[in-house]
Amino acid sequence: MLFELDRDTKVPLYVQIRHKVRELILSGALPAESRLPATHELAKALGVNRTTVVTAYRGLWREGLVQGRAGGGTVVALPGRKREAPHPIDQPLLWDDLYTERVPALFPWTSAPRLPADEEPLNFARGDPATDLLPLDSMWEGLSEVKRQGHAPLRYAPPQGDPELRARLAESLELRGMRASPSQILVLSGGGQGIYLAAQAFLERGDGVVVESPTHPEALRIFRAVGAQLRPVPLDEGGLRLDVLEETLSRLRPKLIYVTPTFHNPTGITMPTERRERLLELACRYRVPILEDDPFPGLCYDGESVPPLAALDRQGTVLHLSTLSKVFAPGLRIGWLLAPRPVAERLTLLKSSIDLCTSPLSQAVATALFPRRLSRHLETIVPIYRSRRDTLCAALVREGANALRFSRPAGGLFLWATLAHDLLAEPLLEEALAEGVSFLPGAPFFPWGYGGERALRLNFAAHPKATIEEGMRRLGSALRRTARRARQGRRECEREEAREEAFV
Repeated sequence: MLFELDRDTKVPLYVQIRHKVRELILSGALPAESRLPATHELAKALGVNRTTVVTAYRGLWREGLVQGRAGGGTVVALPGRKREAPHPIDQPLLWDDLYTERVPALFPWTSAPRLPADEEPLNFARGDPATDLLPLDSMWEGLSEVKRQGHAPLRYAPPQGDPELRARLAESLELRGMRASPSQILVLSGGGQGIYLAAQAFLERGDGVVVESPTHPEALRIFRAVGAQLRPVPLDEGGLRLDVLEETLSRLRPKLIYVTPTFHNPTGITMPTERRERLLELACRYRVPILEDDPFPGLCYDGESVPPLAALDRQGTVLHLSTLSKVFAPGLRIGWLLAPRPVAERLTLLKSSIDLCTSPLSQAVATALFPRRLSRHLETIVPIYRSRRDTLCAALVREGANALRFSRPAGGLFLWATLAHDLLAEPLLEEALAEGVSFLPGAPFFPWGYGGERALRLNFAAHPKATIEEGMRRLGSALRRTARRARQGRRECEREEAREEAFV
């Protein structure tokens, strides 16, 4: 096994040796079970240090091309794998056989409910804000400002984000009680990217992550994709149950806590300040960071806003995540993460390996919106969203036939309702689609899809009042029909049981 090494190239000698031996193995010149020369023998023959050959052999071992044999040195391992017969070229590639376990399986709820093509759906399953209230005037004003910047917004931006945008974000966060500097802020391509970065940065395969049950389906998909073990903690009327959380932290030692404490998606619950402080104490005691998702900043309809966890944090425990998607324009794809400065720097390096930078054009538009135009937009939409929420609540009371229970959310975009008696959301959705209206059933919000069988989420912000009224009229009709079928089913079961008892 002799070959020449190029000593004039910059390619390291151990890399050249590994490549040469690999070629000999793959070409068949070194067949199965062939013994490679001892490292000192090959080193002497090639005129290199023995360590150089050892390093080359180690690389081949990691590739699975060679293996150690007791008393036999290093031998070729490749034909332990049978050569695979080629498939006929007219057969399609079987993509389902190639996915890794990180790619989530498809479930019925992973796509939006479908209606007949000739019908216009009244879609209350959607997760975006009202399209009829998108701030087009502010967008055009912002774009005019961007136009005056020339070609600057069309060049690459720094991976951490545009400095001026980060400065304005820092000012906005300071107004909400968070201690923030531009160096602590990472601009994102939407809020979901922040969840993904945190998962990649802190969760190895098999690590535990605490999630609320129910919680945001996108977060569940991301945590599953990185191979994390979900540690669900149930909610009560005040949010995350801290008694269950403490047991989880003590016994299972998770590495991350993911929560949406303000206008929780999907339930709309807002965690009281006292419980937030207790949550921070537990996180500090068990040395577990918190990823706080805050997708609805400013969308408060009742009472005073509660300070974010990051505003109460004094130990640098919280990563605060937010976005423009739910309060301004989803298409901008702008989010941000507030983190301790060393964490922000490391996450910036990680983000740059995923995308070089968040769209500079979108960042330039977002910079033009902060803070004046965004505040003006919030002043416009908050009273409208409040009125739409109240319309939906009144319509549910009227049309629900005492079969729906819900709490009036104090903010956000969604209302969470639970079906009474033995009604289930999936049969109701089938009836609702027949009526031309849709909602999102509760199962996708629970880890593994177990739970929420009697729950549904409705977006009250996305539609004007007249559409809400009509949509709930259709939903009420579907609900009454579902209830009748459920009663008929119960009666049939009772008759069947009676016949079995009589026979006995």
